[in-house]
Amino acid sequence: MKEYETSNTSKENEITATNLYLKKHPNTLRFPFDFEGRNQYRKDKGMVPTDNLSVKLIDSLYKAKQLSSAEIKRYEGFLTTTKELMKIAELSPENFNNTTTDKISERRQNAQYSGLIQITDERPEFANRYVTKPNGEKISYRDGFKLMSGFWDLRNQTMAKNIYTIAEKYPHKKIVVLTGFLHRYYILKELNRLNKGSYVIKEFYN
Repeated sequence: MKEYETSNTSKENEITATNLYLKKHPNTLRFPFDFEGRNQYRKDKGMVPTDNLSVKLIDSLYKAKQLSSAEIKRYEGFLTTTKELMKIAELSPENFNNTTTDKISERRQNAQYSGLIQITDERPEFANRYVTKPNGEKISYRDGFKLMSGFWDLRNQTMAKNIYTIAEKYPHKKIVVLTGFLHRYYILKELNRLNKGSYVIKEFYN
């Protein structure tokens, strides 16, 4: 958070919004809740750039008509839900902060991390292509994409746990959570699991 407070180059919506809010309300407390050091962690483990490279390879195989019918169905399902969410994201925030969009987001993320991984696990192209991690070790597209799929669960569970810890530390206080809406369904599910009646979850427009 110290980096965000002193940096003038961040263009992330959450940081821009909280920086502007703090100028008007300087006594507001601001806390991080994401997986600490997530970007470097993903690079060190080899999840990045194998995740994007794997999707690009799937796309090239798709355009070359080299995927099986089952693989085509999985990939087209991923593309369709991605396009659906992109259209919703062009609307006002209340249009993508709701249970309907949560279900689409969950379907899209499952299509990526449960559907596409079946393609990377089954096809030899993903086992025979490698990237080099910062420590010099090589990792295959297949293994890197599998790690990223697992990290999706770990990251969201960590985020929810951190939010819950802050809520416990500041009872009877209003806490606003700002994050990308693809995380909403997962974080809400985890918070409801953790919640023991100590807080009430509301949409920002209620």
